[in-house]
Amino acid sequence: MIFRKPVFQKFKHIFICLFLFVGTYIIYKSVYTQPRNWYDHYLYQARSFITLRVDVPDLPDFYQDKVVINGKTLLPFPPLPGAILIPFILLFKSVTQQQVSVLIASVNIFLAYVLLKKFTNSKNAILLSVFLAFGTVHFWAGIVGTTWYFAHIVAITFFLLSLICHFNKRDFLAGILFALAGLCRYPILFGGVFFLLQLFKERKRLLNFLAGAFVFIPIQLGYDWARFGSLFQTGYVEIYKDYIHSSYPYTILQLFNSKIPYFGYMDPRNIPLHLFTFLVFPPIITQTLAISPSPYGMGILFTSPLLLLGLLPHFKVKLQRNLFFGAASIAFVDFLHYMQGWVQFGYRFLLDFLPFVLILLAIKFKLNKKILLLLFISIAVNFWGVMEGIKLGW
Repeated sequence: MIFRKPVFQKFKHIFICLFLFVGTYIIYKSVYTQPRNWYDHYLYQARSFITLRVDVPDLPDFYQDKVVINGKTLLPFPPLPGAILIPFILLFKSVTQQQVSVLIASVNIFLAYVLLKKFTNSKNAILLSVFLAFGTVHFWAGIVGTTWYFAHIVAITFFLLSLICHFNKRDFLAGILFALAGLCRYPILFGGVFFLLQLFKERKRLLNFLAGAFVFIPIQLGYDWARFGSLFQTGYVEIYKDYIHSSYPYTILQLFNSKIPYFGYMDPRNIPLHLFTFLVFPPIITQTLAISPSPYGMGILFTSPLLLLGLLPHFKVKLQRNLFFGAASIAFVDFLHYMQGWVQFGYRFLLDFLPFVLILLAIKFKLNKKILLLLFISIAVNFWGVMEGIKLGW
């Protein structure tokens, strides 16, 4: 034989990764050929970082989610998504946030394959990677690339890398990458419950992970101090106050009854609203009796029914329970948030804990006609939703 089996397998996996990346990139670019390229806060943040500034003086006036203090415009968002854009800006002056989003989102798909093939065979890992690309809210978030979605996409990249390192026992690197995911999306940090449960009886591995994850603290606190002169101020509370004093329809409460009092920034009363949006929020029936996606989001029962298999409460082994607790910890924090998402197809907060759910799904995944049907429905519905969202100008 010219190639031994291990060598052949290595080239096979490289080819699959390349195929998943290129295929996803081509389809993502083809679906949204003329992106609007608005609400790209991180592009302005990156340009400010290049000039060693933390304020964004050239941010357009119509942009929301900004804090103005002493005449300076500041962003509440974590620093890493903006930092990721710096090399792209230096290499390509006219680069857009959406272009980078499509590129990174495509990388996520082959990273998912690398991770998931540890828990299932290659065929199933490919199918689940395709499901992530075109059968979940990752599809919409990846191709749109506006500020809120871009942060999710970059966070998933580091989250997947962290999990790949964890299952290869590279704990210090896993900790660093997990911290970087948290520097994109703060709620992901609560997924540290998974790593603590996994490594609880392996003290050396746990300490290595925590040592790597420690990098989050000086970066975040230093960034807060540079922006606000305070170690624990991010600006998100100020943004919340702006929303509750505006007419912006930021929550599904506005849909049910606009007279309902506003709930708090992180409030347990928001949990049912998130659960409803995440699980069962249906599409809208228009006045012409046409079916249209809701700008408030849609539940996975309609958009990604295959995911329900991963969430069924039947966890046989410790790993499955740890994955569930990790996902639940992130979801709990997300569900407290005052906003459920807006002009989104699907439920964008799902992306914060989706890597955990994908592993649960891979462990339970057994290819049959019902599974293929759920996969087909998920992909078909997401293609429909993405095209409708673009048509509606979201």
